[in-house]
Amino acid sequence: MNFKILLIALFISACTTPYQKLGKRGGYKEEKINDHVYRVTFQGNSRTKDEKVYRYFLKRCAELTQLNGYQHFIVMNTEDKSRTALVWQEGTPKNQRAITTVAYSSDTGFIPIEHKNIVNHVIVGEIAMFKDGEEPLDAFKAEEVLQSIRK
Repeated sequence: MNFKILLIALFISACTTPYQKLGKRGGYKEEKINDHVYRVTFQGNSRTKDEKVYRYFLKRCAELTQLNGYQHFIVMNTEDKSRTALVWQEGTPKNQRAITTVAYSSDTGFIPIEHKNIVNHVIVGEIAMFKDGEEPLDAFKAEEVLQSIRK
């Protein structure tokens, strides 16, 4: 029974970032700059692809726009603040996993080493929100963004 609980916990922890307020597995946060400008951040975990992080960023922008009584928004000053970590793991010749890099140790002989880059995608941007008739030509329509992301 304990083994099943461990497997379920491992599966849950291996999932991509859900659309949620910023927490341990990532998510969104925002900061109000003035009545119609916000700084929005969406942070993914190592299993969340950059395309999904950008879609969730746009979703939060559209939600904020509607929550504040506006219909349109533009994205200004976006910045990719993704972080990359290099992870090394020593193995032994008996290790059955795929080895991506092999190194030799002078004291014990052959020690395969596995390494991989882990990327946490983060996007930060400021949005300006507009009412119908006041929006610039390149503005997103919040309702259309939300409909396209739901699909």
